[in-house]
Amino acid sequence: MSPPQSTAMSPPAPRPSPRPRKPLLDRLKGWLADHDPGGVDLTRAFHLGVSFVIVILVGYATSSAFRLGMDVTFPMMAGCAALVMISFNPAASVGAEARTMGRLFGLGFAFLLAVTLVGPGEGPGNDIVQKLLLIPLAFFALALRRYGMEGQRLGLALIVVATVGTILMPTRIEGALLLAAFCQGALVAAAVRLSPWRPSAVNAFVETTLDMQREVATYLRELSEAVRHGRHFPEEANDALENLRGRIWNALASAIAEDPAAQADFERLRVRFYRLRVAVELLASCVPEKAPDTPDWRHPFAAAADHIARRLEAVDVSDVHAEERYERAVASLRHIAFAPELPPDARFALLRALTAFDRLSLVVTGIAAAETAPFPPPHDDHTGANRPTPRVIPALVKTPDGRRTLSAPMRVACQGAIATAVTTALDLGVHLDHAYWATMTVMFVIGNSVGETYMRVRYRTVGTLIGVVLGMALFLGLGPNIWIMAALCMVAQMIALVTQKDRYDVASAAVGLSVVLGLHIISGLGTEGMLARIYETAIGAAIALVVSYLVLPVYLAEQLRPEVKALVRRSRAAFASWWPHKGEKASVSALAQDVRAMGTRLPNLGAEQVFGHSAGDAANIVSTLDVLITYLALMEDVALRLSAMGADAREEVVAVVEAARSRILTGFEVVLGEAGSGSADAATPAVDAAVSTVLGMADDPAVMELLPLVADYLAYSDAVLRPLRELNAALNDAVPWRKEEMIAAGRAAATGTIGKR
Repeated sequence: MSPPQSTAMSPPAPRPSPRPRKPLLDRLKGWLADHDPGGVDLTRAFHLGVSFVIVILVGYATSSAFRLGMDVTFPMMAGCAALVMISFNPAASVGAEARTMGRLFGLGFAFLLAVTLVGPGEGPGNDIVQKLLLIPLAFFALALRRYGMEGQRLGLALIVVATVGTILMPTRIEGALLLAAFCQGALVAAAVRLSPWRPSAVNAFVETTLDMQREVATYLRELSEAVRHGRHFPEEANDALENLRGRIWNALASAIAEDPAAQADFERLRVRFYRLRVAVELLASCVPEKAPDTPDWRHPFAAAADHIARRLEAVDVSDVHAEERYERAVASLRHIAFAPELPPDARFALLRALTAFDRLSLVVTGIAAAETAPFPPPHDDHTGANRPTPRVIPALVKTPDGRRTLSAPMRVACQGAIATAVTTALDLGVHLDHAYWATMTVMFVIGNSVGETYMRVRYRTVGTLIGVVLGMALFLGLGPNIWIMAALCMVAQMIALVTQKDRYDVASAAVGLSVVLGLHIISGLGTEGMLARIYETAIGAAIALVVSYLVLPVYLAEQLRPEVKALVRRSRAAFASWWPHKGEKASVSALAQDVRAMGTRLPNLGAEQVFGHSAGDAANIVSTLDVLITYLALMEDVALRLSAMGADAREEVVAVVEAARSRILTGFEVVLGEAGSGSADAATPAVDAAVSTVLGMADDPAVMELLPLVADYLAYSDAVLRPLRELNAALNDAVPWRKEEMIAAGRAAATGTIGKR
């Protein structure tokens, strides 16, 4: 069966006019609203700026009061501590951030203590010793990635402290004083960041869901007007909902970080709005073409959509008369859907519209009552607070042939040590003036795969070039206005903090600007030194990329196919547990987050194609998974409601669902290599026969009540087969994925559908 396609309403849709480009400030506000809901990271950047101001003033006062002779270096190390404590500490609850600060402080303190003991200024050989220590330090910092993102942040923080310590080249006494400066800066950053004056990420998440609620109401109003006046409803109307979907995801991540114990509640609320968004978009696809001499279904359709919109706009208001009008509109639409003069395609679309309205009504009721019924929660209530901690990646892993080899983080650690050794050799052999820039660049651009390294090299190099050129222009234009440059330097660091997660190119440019301006203020760095920042960054980036490509390379493309198969197996297990199956039910809601996490690596997967290790159309793979999970979630809803309505009592209905269910399970088996290609299509005649039996009993009141849900289930079962065929073409192909073959597999249609009868 092929999934039913809604036909466009007449008259044909006019070509949309190009949208006017928004002003830069409005685009910036929109970007911040999507990527930083509630200003959580913006506040963190403000805390960093305040910390910089305090540590500079306090550090300078400390150096002057005790006549340390470190009026520049003392506040510089204190500022480094503030940068590490805030920049490498993602926004979370006060307790979680305090614990992370403790780990960051302990790591930085231990390294500076080692610098104090080495004391490069005490002898000519100690300078070389400290530079050589960067090689094992690089290995250790990258090996921390075995512990996940927290380990990666600890490693990067260690590199920042080590680089500053190498630049300053202190004696033993100066090393001890810098250790004190680090403690001072860490104390100031902790006091500022852990203050109670910070936005609530939980409130931001709730506000974001309310934004989605209001946008869905607007969407339904526009759909209602289009249906009432016979206008085409454009697909572009979905864009606003899709944009808000990303904002909700970002707000959800921040809310979970702030209140981990409430993660299950946040997930339930997110699932509810996820299904609200999908339900209204599917309702828009259930608008048939108005054929002449057929009953007028437009008015009850539009009236029902208006009612749902009003309920979303005022979920706390109970209006009995409005509910009665809604019930009359739905009853009228149901009566028209069974009119014999209605074309089969229009009847099928209206039957699906009835279940869409029913689903919308239930979701809105759940929102108003703050309950998850009738939808199952994505997590068990008793396990939400006791989630397993992330597993540490072992140093050695087994290959498919049974051999043991280095895991991906350990291979990356070896790459970092070799690349750092190369930059250190260049420093000792060629005597680069600022070789630490090349070494630090190596550490910052080496990613967890070849593709990630390539992306970071590109962004870091271009961003540094832009930032340094801008810094040189400010240096030449501002002249002696040191305080203005200091303010710009601080603002650049704040911009880098806000954009480092989603716009590494902008963050790199901001860091480049702040570094050259800061060094100009501190040490009088001129244009020659600023140019050195560009070419030495390029040297470090090139070395990192070459080593990542040649030495123990790690490709995400090799890891994606097994991950996709694992998600498909979990999807099959969840689907197999639903009605008419007896026993415990599993939800697919939790799988949506795993699919999204996979999608965040798509740019790195695409970058690997540059090196001849093609990931194929990875974006199509992940989007296909997303479609599969979406339709399975809808089938989960329909199966639950069929069970609640007592569909077990109608053997004919159970037979239809069992036939469609069996066909989908066979489709999963084909994807996982457990059944031959075409096995799912072989089950289509059984589905058609069961459908014919049910349609022959359409006059039975009990069957008539269930028929819209049965039509929904069949439509979604048809739709699920398409992504399964596409995934089969991708996962069982020995060569890199080819988009053309996936598209051809998705278009392959089985025979028969209820809509064609």
